Amino acid sequence: MFSFFTKKYHIADYLHGLTDFHCHLLPEIDDGAQSPEVSLEMIGEYKSLGYKGVIATPHIMEDFYSNNTAIILAKLDEFQNFLSESGFTDFSVKAAAEYMMDKQFDSLVLKKDLLPLVGKKVLVEMSYLQKMIYTDSQLFELKQQGFTPILAHPERYVYLKDRTEVLDFKKKGCYLQLNLLSLSQHYGSQVHHKALDLLCNGHYDIMGTDAHNPRHLKAIKQITLTKKQLPFFEALVEKTRNFC
Repeated sequence: MFSFFTKKYHIADYLHGLTDFHCHLLPEIDDGAQSPEVSLEMIGEYKSLGYKGVIATPHIMEDFYSNNTAIILAKLDEFQNFLSESGFTDFSVKAAAEYMMDKQFDSLVLKKDLLPLVGKKVLVEMSYLQKMIYTDSQLFELKQQGFTPILAHPERYVYLKDRTEVLDFKKKGCYLQLNLLSLSQHYGSQVHHKALDLLCNGHYDIMGTDAHNPRHLKAIKQITLTKKQLPFFEALVEKTRNFC
């Protein structure tokens, strides 16, 4: 008999021991944590979810966030000292960057002035509203310089209407990164639908929280999946655990 009380599974129960590969934990550097104290609150939420650490990914975005490798690494060093002084020695905080593929990105790629997540894998994002005409050439040049792009939250780009359009980026050599909050209605129903479709067809390569504040991490605790969806999520957890 059909039951209206179908069991739901909280994704928070499956995150133990992971590193978050996409977040805005470093304080006072972009639109993420606005103080070291907020960053500490985020770490408390991460630990309650079972995470062992993060690779913070501040925005590098022309005309908005004029960060660069030196600025990010200096902020990381400053925050790591703050963590040590605060007694937070059991949580790993490292740093990379989230690169908007705008005009300045070209020069960063040519100079190889990039902070990869791991190895030579670089987290990139695009405009949410329209695909820029130079995106394909930038991805090609990134690969020519020996880097591999990880496309952040492909489910959130409104002009990628379906799975086929998203998978065109995999054909161009991109890894695909899921935002965990996309598995809820946080970004709206269309994003939610695309995220579940990509997840349940095994197309994501890595996941991240994209957390900007403690509220985002608290919201993750409320996300549930069905029994049918759960195995695909568990498979992505393992991909993320082994990502290198």
